[in-house]
Amino acid sequence: MKWSPEQEGALAAVSNWLEGGENQVFRLFGYAGTGKTTLACHFANDLSGKTLFGAFTGKAALVMRSKGCKNASTIHSMIYKLDDAGAGSPQFTLDPRSALTKASLCVIDECSMVDAELARDLLSFNIPVLVLGDPEQLPPVKGAGFFTNAPPDFMLSEVHRQARDNPIIRMSMDVREGRSLEMGNYGESRIISRDDITPDDVLSAEQLLVGSNATRRKYNQHLRGLRDIHNEMPQTGERLVCLRNNRRKGLLNGGIWTVAEIEMVTTNAIKMTLEPVDAGGRRKNAHVIVRKEFFLGEGNKLSWPERKDTDEFDFGYALTVHKSQGSQWNDVFLFDQSAMFRDQARRWLYTGITRAAERITVVM
Repeated sequence: MKWSPEQEGALAAVSNWLEGGENQVFRLFGYAGTGKTTLACHFANDLSGKTLFGAFTGKAALVMRSKGCKNASTIHSMIYKLDDAGAGSPQFTLDPRSALTKASLCVIDECSMVDAELARDLLSFNIPVLVLGDPEQLPPVKGAGFFTNAPPDFMLSEVHRQARDNPIIRMSMDVREGRSLEMGNYGESRIISRDDITPDDVLSAEQLLVGSNATRRKYNQHLRGLRDIHNEMPQTGERLVCLRNNRRKGLLNGGIWTVAEIEMVTTNAIKMTLEPVDAGGRRKNAHVIVRKEFFLGEGNKLSWPERKDTDEFDFGYALTVHKSQGSQWNDVFLFDQSAMFRDQARRWLYTGITRAAERITVVM
C-alpha cells in the first residue's frame, strides 16, 4: 500500500517511539477515515515479535478484525481470567498468564472509553501500548478517558481517498467541517425526516441512538411496545445495558446483555440470569440483582447504601450517544438531538454517525 506523507510520518514516529523505549504509551489520534487502525495493523505486521490488538467493547474488536487486526479481542478478555473455583460467585482477576506477557506491543482502538483502573491493569504488564483515538468525538463519559487526558503524540488529519467514497465517512466529514447534512440516500445509508420513519425501520436496526436519557427511556418503552411487551419489568429475551462497572463480576458500563432467565422478583428488585451479547468479552452468563427503580427511570433517586450491593441495568434497545462511545454496530438508527448539546452539537453528531460500521439512518 502506498502511504501519504502524513501516514509515512506516523509510521516513522511510532517506530522511533518503540526504538526509544522511554514512554510506555504512544497516542496516535486521527479523524474517521484517516487510516489510523490500518496503519497500526501494518506497523504490527512489520514488527518482530507478537502484537496483540484490543478494544473496550466486543463490537469495536470485531471492527478491528475486519480491518486486518486478526487477533483483536476486548481488553477485558485479554488481561483478566475467570476464577469460578469455590462456592462463591465467579470472579474476574488479573491473569498472570495473559498472552500479553509474551507480546512485544499492544494496540488499543477506541481508547476514549478506557478508565483509570482498566488502564493501570493493562499497563501493569509493562509492554509498549499504542492507543488509537479520535479527538473529534465527544469527551468520554465520567470515569473514562485515561488515555485521552493528554495530547496526541501524532495526529492524523488527512482523510484518505478510499475513505472519502464511504458514505458514513463522507457524512462525518461534512459534520466535522461544519456543513449541513442533506436529506437523501448516501449509498446504503440515508438521512430522513421523522415523518418517514416506519416501525420496521426501528425494529430492524441493530442499535438505536439518541441524545438524552429521557428520549432513551421513551424509545425503549416504544420499542418494547412494538414487540408486544407491556410489563414494566424485563422479560426473558429482552435486551439490557449495564450502567455501572463491576470488574469483579465482569460487568462493564455499556455492555449489552439479553435476559436468559428471570430467577426471582421481589418487592424491590429482580434477580436475573443474563447472557452476554457485547459484554466486554464475557462468554459466560452472569447472575445479577437489579433494583426495580432502574427500569422505571428512577434509579437516580436511590441512595448509595440502597444501590451499592446490587447491579445496575436498564433496557438497551436505545442508547444515548454518550453511552455508545467505544462501540460500533453495522446498522445504526440515529435520532439527531445535537441541538440540545449547544457548543458540543457538532461533536455529538459526529460521534453518533461514526458509531456505524456499514450503514446508518439519521433522523433529522
